Amino acid sequence: MLSRCSVEILLDLLEIKLAAFVVQDRDDPRELERLKNCKRELSDLSQNMSQYRKRSLLHGETAVPALLRSI
Repeated sequence: MLSRCSVEILLDLLEIKLAAFVVQDRDDPRELERLKNCKRELSDLSQNMSQYRKRSLLHGETAVPALLRSI
C-alpha cells in the first residue's frame, strides 16, 4: 500500500532520473520508455487518489478502499 506522500516522492525521484538520463547504448531508449511509463502510471495513481478523496469528502463517505487508507 502506498501513501500519497510516497507516490509524490517516487514521482520526484523519477523526474530527477529522467532529467539526468543520457542515452548511451541501444538498450537505453527502452529503459527511458519504461521510466516514462512508470511516471505516467504514478501520476495517474496520484490523481485518482486525489479525486477519490475529494469525492469522498463531498459525499460524506467514510468507507475507504484499502489502497487509499494511508492517505
